[in-house]
Amino acid sequence: MTAEDVVNLEACMDCKACGEACAWYLVTGDEKLHPTHKTGFIRQIYRRYMTIEGQIGGALGLVPTPTVADLQEQMPYFWACTACGRCTLSCPAGISTRRIVRLARAAYADSGLSYANPTIRSIIENTERHRHSFGLTPAQVIGRVGLFLRSEGIEVPINVYGAEILFVCPAAGNARIPDYGIKLIKILNAAGVSYTISPYVIDTGTEIDHIAVHHQLSRQMLEDWEQEAERLGVDKILLVECGCDTRTLYAEATETLGRPFRFPIISVDALMLDLIKQGRLPVEKTNLSVTLHDPCYATRLSGLGDLSRELLSLVTNNFVEMTPNREYNYCCNGGAGGMRLPENTPIRRQISVLKANQIRATGAEFVTSPCVVCTLSLEDTCQTYGLSKSGDRMALVLFEVVYEAMAAALAKRGALDQMLVPAELRNRDHDFFMAHSLEGWLAALMESAEFPALLDWLEKDDIVKRFSKDHPEVYDHLRSWRDMARPITPPDQAIPAPSVKQTVNSRAGGRSQ
Repeated sequence: MTAEDVVNLEACMDCKACGEACAWYLVTGDEKLHPTHKTGFIRQIYRRYMTIEGQIGGALGLVPTPTVADLQEQMPYFWACTACGRCTLSCPAGISTRRIVRLARAAYADSGLSYANPTIRSIIENTERHRHSFGLTPAQVIGRVGLFLRSEGIEVPINVYGAEILFVCPAAGNARIPDYGIKLIKILNAAGVSYTISPYVIDTGTEIDHIAVHHQLSRQMLEDWEQEAERLGVDKILLVECGCDTRTLYAEATETLGRPFRFPIISVDALMLDLIKQGRLPVEKTNLSVTLHDPCYATRLSGLGDLSRELLSLVTNNFVEMTPNREYNYCCNGGAGGMRLPENTPIRRQISVLKANQIRATGAEFVTSPCVVCTLSLEDTCQTYGLSKSGDRMALVLFEVVYEAMAAALAKRGALDQMLVPAELRNRDHDFFMAHSLEGWLAALMESAEFPALLDWLEKDDIVKRFSKDHPEVYDHLRSWRDMARPITPPDQAIPAPSVKQTVNSRAGGRSQ
């Protein structure tokens, strides 16, 4: 607990004005979803155990003592909330309810009580075992993205020492929308950005930080990120489309680590804006009718609302503002566990009528957001409330809107092939290319014992099926991969195969210099 936490716990006047800003309470009228229901319970624990009056009164039986059963009963309400911070805007004392919610989630994690929730438990265990909150392996993450990129002839730099920027994708991005996410790779390639991806750090830790609020694992994830950036000799780290990661790296990381994060951070939206202004990323304004959803964690909690609007002003002629907007915008109800916990689905969809009405009132064809989870939640809302036809996407990640403008400009110039090869792989010799390219990484993977299982997984994967609707040749690529895969030696004759990490390192010469 910090001094700010004590102020938040002591200053509440119980006026309940915060409820007027909370979408979950406004739509349902459920008092247990009111912000003060959650904060009041934490205050009760705080006053009983952390004040002199409570300690004496509790010992005398004059002050109620919450039990473990009480903790278990109240636990769901701390995740029936996105900790979006909108309630603070209507609080006359400026109390941060979201900090109290985070405090409670951390206490549930430290006590082990949150493990009773299967989703939270899986996030913690997957992060411990795989350093990926959805439990994907590096082979699955890069293999699937690699399949999509190779289907379009796109290359990506891997494990390149001395690149300017380290690109790490949040788990929600590479687990839920990798087929859409390759558009960002094309943008970076076309603009000639010096970047590299890591075959080892495949998650940013956003779910462990904001859903589980497991401070020990959050710290380890941040330290892993720093160590990989140091190993690769990059100058800065790219903050990809994730509102929660924005808040983590701009604010929470300092508390979690007990010091500032060791590398400069650049938001991908700020990067794209700079590239357009510098003339490095050509764009042709589109006529897409687009409205913008402000992510709570990127706009209200990190102040990036104007950045998104400036970027949109350069790539579309038809931007329509929704009301309310910026820091007063309603939450998408998806972040920080709102969408990830399946038990929230019915109430989340009920509450999202506010967001559906906001979008409908704009008359826009598309809604965009600089956050992957917001976009996923918005698409679910558009489908639930009939704003878009079944199977049609209405919600786009902001970089997808930029991509449309870039693709139009490149097509006009006859320069679409500018997207194919990244700056770090241009004009390199064959050995360097094979050591640091997607092609080389996949070749190494094909020689490993894990490759047949990866092929089986890809052939059954729903996102591969989704990608195949516009790219039917993707299954031809899978078949060719299976044909090229080296037959695995029978178990009684097997020689231990090197891991993908060992193989790539050996090809890359250790530190990949």
